[in-house]
Amino acid sequence: MSIIEQPQVYLVGAGPGNPLLLSKKAERCIKRADVILYDQLVNPFVLQFSSPETEWIHVGKRPYHKSMKQEDINQLLVEKSRTNKTVVRLKGGDPAIFGRLAEEVSTLKSHNITFEVIPGITAASAAMSELNRGLTERYVSTNITFTTGHFKDNEEQSIDITTLKNGGTLAIYMGVKRLPTLVKEIKAEIIDDIPVAVIFSATRPEQTVIAGNVSNIVDKVQSLSQIPGPGITIVGHVVRELFEDISSKEEVEYVKFIGDRQNIIDDALEVYETGGWAIIDDRNHPNLHPTQHTILTELINQTTFTKVVDTEVVNV
Repeated sequence: MSIIEQPQVYLVGAGPGNPLLLSKKAERCIKRADVILYDQLVNPFVLQFSSPETEWIHVGKRPYHKSMKQEDINQLLVEKSRTNKTVVRLKGGDPAIFGRLAEEVSTLKSHNITFEVIPGITAASAAMSELNRGLTERYVSTNITFTTGHFKDNEEQSIDITTLKNGGTLAIYMGVKRLPTLVKEIKAEIIDDIPVAVIFSATRPEQTVIAGNVSNIVDKVQSLSQIPGPGITIVGHVVRELFEDISSKEEVEYVKFIGDRQNIIDDALEVYETGGWAIIDDRNHPNLHPTQHTILTELINQTTFTKVVDTEVVNV
């Protein structure tokens, strides 16, 4: 049987944050990765599907940190593909939806680097599944538009609300900061007080849903004491009859497992099954890549755990 040569680079969608929503193909790519370049919205636990020897490189934007420009990420992809067998570029959600996929594909093509795109569950789909609703609904909404409220260099652009005029659904990514402006644009074109839901941190333990209408959604969001993570705004009658805001569970388990990740990973996934959050502390691994040690240390130090499970403790 002939051996099929694997691509050098995988452009992988990590989904909305819950590692249980990672595709099997994405998991397989991460497991074989020599280096992973990952964005801020990627759940760090997803990285732990990789080998302890895999290099982890954070290339996303973090508050109060200097962020890497897209041109620099492109160059890093090229450099790492020359010195490693398999490079995984890990992006939150689906890389083809506001993930700057085309720019990275163009770079790889121009350098004759083989690659493959692995889709992921996008935020809009994940958010609506958490509401037990669909983005489309027969007799209610038969079309949908994905748009962004954030534009390059923070330039002001109008959103296309043609879908709303035709009774469809509008999913606005990265639009919470500009929500007052976006709502004003909708009001200027549509008389009806259309239902709106803003879903923060969809599928994560801190998930929060703010429900309302075009007339009151801005005030409701601005009344929050703090913004609970990235948010996606769904406008349309598919989010009708959401009368109450939905906050995350009052008591969420944050569990630190200590030991070998291959032996613990299923136990950690069980925590996610119950709506909790988990990470594996395997910093004692003899071959752990220095980047993993640094990233895990920072993450563990800034997390307040409700439970610690040490699998390395031997009962006598």
